[in-house]
Amino acid sequence: MQPGPALQAVLLAVLLAEPRGSKGRLLSGQLVCRGGTRRPCYKVIYFRDAFQRLNFEEAEEACRRDGGQLVSIETEDEQRLIEKFIENLLASDGDFWIGLRRLEKEGNSTACQDLYAWTDGSTSQF
Repeated sequence: MQPGPALQAVLLAVLLAEPRGSKGRLLSGQLVCRGGTRRPCYKVIYFRDAFQRLNFEEAEEACRRDGGQLVSIETEDEQRLIEKFIENLLASDGDFWIGLRRLEKEGNSTACQDLYAWTDGSTSQF
């Protein structure tokens, strides 16, 4: 069964992606891997109840409990893939999270890459 129009929020868990040539929407909890079974894999979680909307920390914890993490975008190609998926979302689909956050540390340089870090500990390469 596909998520209905009552869908209130979208959480980006692990990664988001819409498989090439797919018709319709991804099901909540569905895993999608690039090239069929090749990693990286993507997972979408839908929350139908607006009261279940999560802040960043709650979304991160929900992903960890599910064995995943918020997306860490490693390449420009992967970023374009995520952007393509987001472009297909409706306003009624609600919010989504990625695993990038601003570091609030004294002595941060002004270089953009030094101001942000992925929640999995990796650094942005672009």
